[in-house]
Amino acid sequence: MHKPVVDHKKCNHCRMCRLLCPDLALTLNEKEGQIQIDLDFCKGCGICEAFCPKEAIKMELEK
Repeated sequence: MHKPVVDHKKCNHCRMCRLLCPDLALTLNEKEGQIQIDLDFCKGCGICEAFCPKEAIKMELEK
């Protein structure tokens, strides 16, 4: 199974991933200013990776 990993250096917080996630697994941590992924809800569909305009999300194989 794959899981999304965010490259916070590339992410510009456009929130496109949050809008498109069918599992509502992505949130913006206002305090840290970073997108966070709740892997308890994420099903690994890859929509966030496919639509990220900055290519800041990559699907990686879970270990």
